[in-house]
Amino acid sequence: MGEVRDRGFTLLEIVLVLLLLSGTGFVLLIKLPINLEKEHLALATTQLLVEIRDARQAALAENNWYEVKFYPQGKDHYYQIFRQGTRIKEVHLQEGIQFVAKPSNLTFNASGRSVGETIVLTNSAGERRNIVIAPVGMRIREWD
Repeated sequence: MGEVRDRGFTLLEIVLVLLLLSGTGFVLLIKLPINLEKEHLALATTQLLVEIRDARQAALAENNWYEVKFYPQGKDHYYQIFRQGTRIKEVHLQEGIQFVAKPSNLTFNASGRSVGETIVLTNSAGERRNIVIAPVGMRIREWD
């Protein structure tokens, strides 16, 4: 006599797999936007940090002066970079990312000196990240 083999899945197995998939999808749906806002804040902070360091290094290398000006206007927060008074770059922060207060404009010259400043960025969830520019030694770093 031949053996009869059942192939396929039972209804219970299919329901369990669908429950696991829907539960995983629900968790991702809830967690993803929170992490996305945090990532946007980290990206904006890192980009600004790099732009400030680049302006300082260019001022030293080219024997020119550079300036970074900040514009917290309504929902559109942005900054501009100038080389000897000529705008060379304008960067708008992503929606939801903004300056906590208007930072002082930064000026870098051939000696590399500028005033100390702390620039604070925040997102719509209230998380903050700081960029600290030390007046002595001109160390520029990120601080949570």
